[in-house]
Amino acid sequence: MIKHLLCISLISFISGSLTAQKTDKIFHYSTMDALRNGVYAGDLTVKELKTKSDFGLGTYNFLDGELIALDGKIYRVATDGTVQEADEDRKIPFGSFTFFRKDQSVVLENIKNVEDLQQKILAALPSRNRFYAIKIEADFSTLTLGGAVKVNEKDTTGIAVFMKTRPLYKKQVISGTFVGFYSPGYVGGMDLSPFHFHFLSEDRKTGGHLVDGIFSASKITVQLDEKNIFEVRLPDSPNEGYQRNWESSGSKAQY
Repeated sequence: MIKHLLCISLISFISGSLTAQKTDKIFHYSTMDALRNGVYAGDLTVKELKTKSDFGLGTYNFLDGELIALDGKIYRVATDGTVQEADEDRKIPFGSFTFFRKDQSVVLENIKNVEDLQQKILAALPSRNRFYAIKIEADFSTLTLGGAVKVNEKDTTGIAVFMKTRPLYKKQVISGTFVGFYSPGYVGGMDLSPFHFHFLSEDRKTGGHLVDGIFSASKITVQLDEKNIFEVRLPDSPNEGYQRNWESSGSKAQY
């Protein structure tokens, strides 16, 4: 079985060969554009994912729940908002993963909400052209998270349509961890840019895609793990959803 890989190396353009450099990569499975075109089936299992990462986010085949990987465990947020560790045979159509090893911490002040946080992270990044895994432990007075609803296996409706009616979980006075990534704009087709965050509560009972929130404290510590390799593996299963949507739109490749 052939694995389709695409690697983007940032260091190779800056300092020559990667052979003398420590490689620290993001492993990305499929692309956000695939979800935008209704490709919801992948071949990557939870069991295999555990050998490739201890930190990350994504979803499960046919949008059957949100995925959060933290401290070596992989969780599934069901449609009703409940959280459990995922079965090892579950498959994944999309996600971004890594082994999180903090390079530096940045303390941000005067943070009221998620929008404030994202703007100040952008200003604090060492470079906006590199990739970062981001881990933040925070306390909220209010928090809104998004979930996912399983779709029919033959449904190729783009994910943007489903996001309009996704379940929302609203919580009060809650603590937990942001699991997320910063991706430069030049890979916007691969993942959400600039940020993609999921949240998992301290008690591991609440989770989902970060939508909005108001922090209890105005000072937030952000842990950054800079990456020099962005590796993309494409699913081996036929991506018929993408092909049908592409052909029906009459689109042609453009630069």
